[in-house]
This record gives sequence, C-alpha cells and structure tokens, in this order.
Amino acid sequence: MLFRPYGYVLGLVVLVIGCSIWGLVTGQPEAIVWLTMGYLAYEISLTLFLFVATALGIAAWQRGYRPPCPEAAHPVSVLIAAHNEADCILETLTSVFGQVGVVPEVIVASDGSTDGMNEMLIRTFGLTAVDGQERWCGEVPRADTAPARLTLLALPKVGKGAALNAGLRVAEAERLVTLDADTLLAPRALLELAATFEDGVTVAAGGFIYVRGAAGGPWMVRHQYLEFFRNFMWRIGLAHCGVCLQVSGAFGAFRTAVLREVGGFSEATLVEDYEIIYRLHEVYQRLGRVYAIRVAPAAVAYTDAPRTPWAFIKQRTRWFAGFLNTLWDYRRMIGAPSYRAIGCFMLPVKVVDALLPIWGITSLFILVGAFLFGREQWRWYAVALFGAKWLYDLVLTGLLVSLHERTFPGRPLSLGRVRLVLTILTEAIGFHWFRQAAVLNAYRWFGLGIRRWEQARWQPAGGKPPVRTAAPALSWLGFGKRQQDHSQP
Repeated sequence: MLFRPYGYVLGLVVLVIGCSIWGLVTGQPEAIVWLTMGYLAYEISLTLFLFVATALGIAAWQRGYRPPCPEAAHPVSVLIAAHNEADCILETLTSVFGQVGVVPEVIVASDGSTDGMNEMLIRTFGLTAVDGQERWCGEVPRADTAPARLTLLALPKVGKGAALNAGLRVAEAERLVTLDADTLLAPRALLELAATFEDGVTVAAGGFIYVRGAAGGPWMVRHQYLEFFRNFMWRIGLAHCGVCLQVSGAFGAFRTAVLREVGGFSEATLVEDYEIIYRLHEVYQRLGRVYAIRVAPAAVAYTDAPRTPWAFIKQRTRWFAGFLNTLWDYRRMIGAPSYRAIGCFMLPVKVVDALLPIWGITSLFILVGAFLFGREQWRWYAVALFGAKWLYDLVLTGLLVSLHERTFPGRPLSLGRVRLVLTILTEAIGFHWFRQAAVLNAYRWFGLGIRRWEQARWQPAGGKPPVRTAAPALSWLGFGKRQQDHSQP
C-alpha cells in the first residue's frame, strides 16, 4: 500500500505554526521557542561536523594524492543522456574530446529528442548508421592523440534512467562516466576521475562541480554557486568518513561491471544518480565486500544552473521528492547495525533532513512572530538569533572559502568577497524561501507517488535557451569556430 503522508505532514505544520503564533500573541512563547533553539542547535552541530570532516578529508587527500600520468591513456566511456540539448551539447562534447590522458568513448543516449540534436550530431561528426536509424557511430580526430569514438543512440522517449541503461549496455570501457549535456570538463577532469579507481576498491566517484556564470549572472545563480560550493566541499568530508550518499549524475564515475552487476540505473525514480549510491551501499555491505564511494577533488567540471525562480523550484522539487522516495525505499537500512555507519549514523541524519524543512519553516515563523507580536524582550531575542545565525554562516563560509583557497590555489572562486558576503546575508531572507517552496511541493509529489518526470533542461527568462553552437575545441577539430568561453566558473 502506497504511503501517503502529505496530509499528516501538512496538518502537523499548520498545528505547530498555529500554536506558536498563538503563544506569541498571548505573550507566552517560552514553551514553543525551544523548537527554534533545537533547530539552530542541530544545524550548527551538523555543519561543524561537516567542516571538521572536510578539513580531515582534504588533509588525507593531500597526503596521498599523486597527479596521474597523462601518458597512461585510460579508456573511459562517457555517457550523456540528453533530451533536446542541441543548444549546448556541442560545447560539452568539445570539452570531452579535449581531455588529456584518456581515450574517451562517448555515448550520447538521445531520449526522444525533437530539436534537431540527433541530426546535428550526425552531420557535424559524420556519423554512420550501424543498427538502422537507432545507432550511429564515428571517430572524432584529436590533436596529437588517439581519436575518440562517438556513438549516438537515437531512442524514443523512454526516460532518463532507461536512456542511461541503453548507453550502459553498449559501453566498453572499464570505467563509465555520466555527464550532463550542459556540463563542461576541465582538461584533466576525466584523467583525475579515472585515476580514483586505481585502488581496486572504489566502485563510484564524484568530481567537483562549480556553477558557471555566477560572477555576472542573476542573484539566483549566485546563490546556487554558493550552495554547490558548500555541498561539494562537504562531500569530501563525507567520503572521507565512508558515508557519502551521492555521486552527482552531472559528473560522476562508476565501474562499468559493478553497475551491470547491481542492475544498472533505476528507471522508476526521480533521481537515478542518488538511488544508485544507496543501492551500492546496500548490496556491498550486505555481501560484506570491501568498497569505497569517493570524491576526486581535482576532477573539475562546470555546469549551468536555473536562472529563474520558477525553473529553480521545478528542479529542486524533483530533487527533494526523489530524495524522499529513495529514503522511503531504503527505510530497511535506517538504524540497522549491519549497515554500520551508513545505517546507524548517516541515514538517521537523512531522516532528520527529510523533516528539517518543516522544522526550519516553523522556526522562522516563530522568530518573525516573536518580532511582530511578542513582548519587547522577545523582539530582541528574535533579532539576536537572526544576527547570530547570519554571523555563524559568515564565519563558517569564510573558513570554508579559506580552506578551498589553500587547497586549490589555481581555482579561485568566481564570487568576489563583497558579493560572497552579500549572497550569504541575503540567503536566509530570499533564496531560502524558494528552496522551501520547492520542498513543500516535493512533499506533495511524494504524497501523490509521483516518480516520473519529463527530462528537460532549465531555460532562462524569455523561454529560449542561450545559443551555443560550435564548441570551442571543435575549431581545431575542423567542425566549427569558437563562440563563447565557458571554461571558467
């Protein structure tokens, strides 16, 4: 029987907020105000743990890191599941074909594209049909190195998970990298990510992704830049502790044989990249195998992000609803000692995270209510808590930025100091509310059992995506001229 908790969750939110406002209006908020204190205490404790884990993870990585040799020429399968990405896929392929130290086998699994993307790839790279009109192959010459192979799978509309599995079936390299069609790679990204698997125990690894266009982009992009920066720094610490639960599908790698062994990507989920990591943890820990989910901090990629609030809410609704569905599907692991740190620590934290937005919204209402309706001392209390939280966010992010600058001196953040401070200060009163709107909508999706979505990339205001014909490196490959340079975040 399908679990449909949305009505109960909504009722709980209304009840708690109503009681809180009533207590504040009547001048007796003491019993309720501890909810706010508990929320802040949990958030601060968790982020402090993440910061310490990240610092330890970076230190451990620096001690063991050896730049991989580019002469190794690792074969790597690069799988791009794409739907109507004609405006950006050439630029992405350029960054793949320009990789050093690897021989890429690129598979574009076109998920029912109707924007001319298939025809453009066939024409641009001179692909020839192998299996009727469904599979097209060709070689792409590269300067001073072995040519890359390009395979186009012209699929009907089957969904992203099924498209990824179609690509998995034809992949030949031992390492498979999933890549979004709007994500660009730094020149050594594939080499660094592939080298992570040399230890023999790594089954999946993620790169470090920055959001592009933050410096001159709209405020929504700047907030996502900061959010991505924090999250990918945190993942270094989580991987160090052996409790990493996510390898981003925008730029992540797997052992091809392992993916096939566990059944490939789920075709009944909103977040196939998130679900597969849960499944890997469950299978390997149940079988008692030695394995690792790692992060490769030197494997760098740059991706686009939604530029409008509506596009952002749509994306985050899917992400959070997928998280709720995955957590529910793997609820048997929560608190189970047989799954060690994943079951006894990380998944209980995720259960709290699933309810944390409700807690956070309620706490914010309490603080606003204390300021508007409370006695004078509670107004000062609300102002003091808001100020302390802002100060804490500033200090913690400043420490994280400093750690990043010392660890990666060649990768300066694209947000300057002033914009970074302004972004942090406006996060709680602006960006935060759009996240909460997406979360509330995600609860609705979860309650209704929505598990399918139409794969379509965000579009900026005006409805038309930016035109990115001719990828930069295609100029020296003989396929076009350089139009834009998005190699920096």
